[in-house]
Amino acid sequence: MLRPSPRGKAMIRFLLLCALVVGAGSAVAGALPRPPRAVKASPAPTQSEESARETALALAAEESAPPRESARRRKKVYTLILAGLDETSGNTDTIVLGRIDAEARRMDFVSIPRDTYVNLAWPVRKINCVYTASKNAGESGIDGLRGAVCALCGFEPDCCAVLEIGTVKEAIDLMGGVFFDVPFDMDYEDAAQDLHIHIPAGYQRLNGEQCVQLCRYRKNYVNGDIDRIALQHDFLHAAAKQFISLGSIPELPAVVQLAARSLDSDLSAANIAFFLRSAIQCRAEDIRFYTLPNRPADAGGLSYTFVEKDEWLALLNEAVNPFDAEIREENLDLVYLDDGVFRSSSGVIRGADYLRK
Repeated sequence: MLRPSPRGKAMIRFLLLCALVVGAGSAVAGALPRPPRAVKASPAPTQSEESARETALALAAEESAPPRESARRRKKVYTLILAGLDETSGNTDTIVLGRIDAEARRMDFVSIPRDTYVNLAWPVRKINCVYTASKNAGESGIDGLRGAVCALCGFEPDCCAVLEIGTVKEAIDLMGGVFFDVPFDMDYEDAAQDLHIHIPAGYQRLNGEQCVQLCRYRKNYVNGDIDRIALQHDFLHAAAKQFISLGSIPELPAVVQLAARSLDSDLSAANIAFFLRSAIQCRAEDIRFYTLPNRPADAGGLSYTFVEKDEWLALLNEAVNPFDAEIREENLDLVYLDDGVFRSSSGVIRGADYLRK
């Protein structure tokens, strides 16, 4: 039986922590088909040739666009959605779109702010509501979230996993905690959200409960959720370096079983094993974190963040696009601000009157 090397074990530990921090932080054009369940001979998520052609045509579509070859999926490049479910609110308050490039040995993750506006005719159009709202309507929460992210990025990510927050503390404790330099004193009480946070500033080992509190803390941030996401990214960078240098995972089987029980996902065990084997080849500096470019604005009496279209397209093609052709504006279905006017990349704003309130 092959066993992970110490460095590989550390990367597995980091990947598990990535998923767990997504949970802790919780407190359509060009659709790529869902990967079939993997079999032993082919554990990687795959797409059929027919489905790949449909996606390529969608990426190349628009009569006014200059002719170009159909887009092809880059070899050994996979995309996934990780989301953390806040049991108090029922929302997926932390959503990450990631790309794993097994060929280049690189991983990129883009955090999608929870208040990001989605082009749906719903009373509340924040992306963090989509998962639970879809389930409440008798539909698949995973499919609803996948569709909302697909509209933002122009392709359907290969895999999607939603993690509940309940098991996060125990899992991090099983992994031995995380050393992190807390940038300021964190003191916050909110009985309604069951938040009782008291973490002093400074370099220290954080246990599972403190890691959850660090990622859920929302007070004193000048830019609100955007600054909170930046702190989460700093935390993950520190964790990656720490675990790669330590080279060990205490209680790995227990952590894996704990995480598996809390996932709502279309990933098979073979898919997960494939991603972990790919991650073993990465270095800490080859794991990058970004935030979806956005700007705040009010609509329908609520505060939202709207995607900065041009900046997002540049980042999307640099860090997340799994194709050998550029993703364009016409492949997206998002609402954005243009000189104070709401516009849609697809030409259609669903429930447009909502934006005039």
